[in-house]
Amino acid sequence: QGGYVDHYGVVDPLAEDMQQIDQQLGGHLLEQKQELKTTLPFGADKWGQDILLKTIKGAETSILVGLLSALLAVVIGTFLGAIAGYFGGWVDDILNWFYNIFTSIPYLLLVLAIAAVLQQKGILSIVLILGLTGWTGVFRLIRAEYMKHKSREYVLAAKAIGVSHLRRMFVHIFPNVSHIALVQISILVVSFIKSEVILSFLGFGVPVGVVSWGSMLNEAQSELILGKWWQLAAASIAMAILVTAFSMFTDALRDALDPKLK
Repeated sequence: QGGYVDHYGVVDPLAEDMQQIDQQLGGHLLEQKQELKTTLPFGADKWGQDILLKTIKGAETSILVGLLSALLAVVIGTFLGAIAGYFGGWVDDILNWFYNIFTSIPYLLLVLAIAAVLQQKGILSIVLILGLTGWTGVFRLIRAEYMKHKSREYVLAAKAIGVSHLRRMFVHIFPNVSHIALVQISILVVSFIKSEVILSFLGFGVPVGVVSWGSMLNEAQSELILGKWWQLAAASIAMAILVTAFSMFTDALRDALDPKLK
């Protein structure tokens, strides 16, 4: 009856005792509570940590994972695509066989399977998981460009004066297809940020103690039952803004670099 009712309808049986203690201490506890409310404009999680700071820290983790994973995937896809498209023949057949294996398995299932096998929670392991599974799209595009460019006059002229295969592949041809690699990096950053959030949400992502948007959404599950919605809203809104920004950047980069659109 005399118990204090908080915002979630839970009766606090110790409210009266705490009020008496607070009066004996001169009201310092209530003042501290009011001060805490004014210093956390976006609320706190169940551990009392500031949601705004967690969202900013989560952005750092997600962007770092997205950029490093995209860079690794594009490097692998570009290198393998260049070899397959330039040499052709049995080299192309072997690399296409690898490509078909990776694309025949659903992407998310492949990522979760590798994450479960590695069982190493850390940013480096997530970067490796995403980078080693996300190179297939880059491989397909770069391979097609190299098949087209290897018979162009400037490459045949370089061959006639004795330029090595590696120099022809990465000094002569690559600058003419580099716009594809750059656009693919920005596309994959968006994809890998989503994948990192899904992995962390399912418990295969960042380790305990590292904040990411996925781990925030995982915590928000239990908080949402109690009516604490602000952590879910903060992570979702931040992710939506970042993904939209990178998507717009990708469109602008494609318009600026793709010679077919000029």
